[in-house]
Amino acid sequence: MALKFGLSNWQKYQPRNDDNAPIVLCFGDSWFWYPVPGIGSLSNRLLEFGRYQAIDIAAIGKVGMEIASPGKNVLSELTTFLQWESKTIDMIAISGGGNDFAGADDLDPLLQQGKAGDAISWFKDQETEALFDRIATGYERIIYLRDTFCPTVPIVTHCYDYAQPTGKGFLWFSPWIKPSLEKIGMPPALHAEAIAYIIDQLATVQQSLAGPLYHFLDTRGLLALEDWSNELHPTGEGFNKIARPFYPVFEKYFPDWVRKPKWF
Repeated sequence: MALKFGLSNWQKYQPRNDDNAPIVLCFGDSWFWYPVPGIGSLSNRLLEFGRYQAIDIAAIGKVGMEIASPGKNVLSELTTFLQWESKTIDMIAISGGGNDFAGADDLDPLLQQGKAGDAISWFKDQETEALFDRIATGYERIIYLRDTFCPTVPIVTHCYDYAQPTGKGFLWFSPWIKPSLEKIGMPPALHAEAIAYIIDQLATVQQSLAGPLYHFLDTRGLLALEDWSNELHPTGEGFNKIARPFYPVFEKYFPDWVRKPKWF
């Protein structure tokens, strides 16, 4: 029925709780907030799962949000939402971790001179391990808040896909991956393998957290080269492909409220 971005917009919206329509919180980064007309985001696709859009979705987070350190304002909004809606929220979807390693500020400190035929050797072991420990802590923080305010509510997450280090940015935003790999002198033949290593590490974190009320969707390998708008974001069809694995989870928890959209 509605997709509201930010806590203030949600405050102004009155859900139709009289018919018990599901409420889903989408917490995370630009994959829930992507602002490009005609492409939309993953949260737009989840809204379209609702029969006659009969699911309310609140998106909390921001473009560029890092799951390890989302910022005090974002954490305050998340905590407030879960406290207010503790009796009405039905699912939490999370998109986080990609920004924690993308961009010079985050990616450069992970890199070192490595071997010409070994992509993993170009990553510093200690710094990379510390990064994913922080990412795990970020997810565990959300689990803790869920357990505190709405312990029976399921969480569903994804691990993006193997981003393409093409050097293509978005509008005035510079590329997030290729410049760092070139700066350290990594051979171009290793670029894709290096990013695959990072995404695989993120998937490992997600798999370690999975359980009865924590659904990890392995979205690796779903996107072809043409499904990427830039280094970090899919095209419209790319978001469709990423959204499809979410549908069985929505169908499981909201069987009377969902139907497959036309693009499925």
